[in-house]
Amino acid sequence: MENRIAFSLTEAEQTQLTQHLNAILQIIVPKSIVLSAEERHDMPKMADGNLPFTEKAIAYMASAPQFKPYFIDTADAEIDLAGYKLIKPLLTSTLQIAKAVEDIFMLSGSEAYMAALAYYKNVKFCANAKQPGAKEIYDDLSKRFVGGNKPKKP
Repeated sequence: MENRIAFSLTEAEQTQLTQHLNAILQIIVPKSIVLSAEERHDMPKMADGNLPFTEKAIAYMASAPQFKPYFIDTADAEIDLAGYKLIKPLLTSTLQIAKAVEDIFMLSGSEAYMAALAYYKNVKFCANAKQPGAKEIYDDLSKRFVGGNKPKKP
């Protein structure tokens, strides 16, 4: 079995990461809003393709306000656009971090679980072969094995 990852952190690294992440959360969370899945799905999305349009339209709101709908506040639109442009590079960085962390999480967990499964299968084989001590380990592990003890389909 190939071991593709051996991730670990020193205590100092873990402390440093936790401190930095907490600092980021302390800045971002009070300025954010929680969106429901439905809100996320239903709202129009800004993207690189419509950013120039949005920038130009908001500029026109200031230079030709006679065409602006009464319910639009130009200053608010400018703040929102500036916020989008400010947070975009932060989002890119955090998505890269999130992917790296998720990949470490998935691969480390997968490799540990595969090793545990291989051991479990081997101890089961040894228990069936009546090797001393194997049945007790197998019985203990089989209680915890999520994939085991499923009712068989008729």
